[in-house]
Amino acid sequence: MQKPEIQFQFSAQPTEIELKKLREYFKEMPISEILSGLKFAKNRWSAKDAGTLKVGRKSIIQKEVHSVTSEQAQWRLKNWKMMIANYRRRGYSYPTISRIKKILIQKSKKKIK
Repeated sequence: MQKPEIQFQFSAQPTEIELKKLREYFKEMPISEILSGLKFAKNRWSAKDAGTLKVGRKSIIQKEVHSVTSEQAQWRLKNWKMMIANYRRRGYSYPTISRIKKILIQKSKKKIK
């Protein structure tokens, strides 16, 4: 029985290591798994290219607390119910909101210089 052969055109010249990995993946994995992985990678690449890729939790938290002063942190904690509503409207999960609150508490306790 003859093994099926596939030819590809690449946008850039792949290295020998990349070609070796591709051969290995196609040899070991079922085609359906490779296609689902490629579909995921293409969707992620398209979202990244369009600028709509959601950033990770760590980046979200840093964005929210990066330049918050002690006074601002105290105000946010005093008005926490309103802050939760705003965060939920933005689509943040409760664990993310909890982590934001934890850092705001730490920032609110820092002495003003």
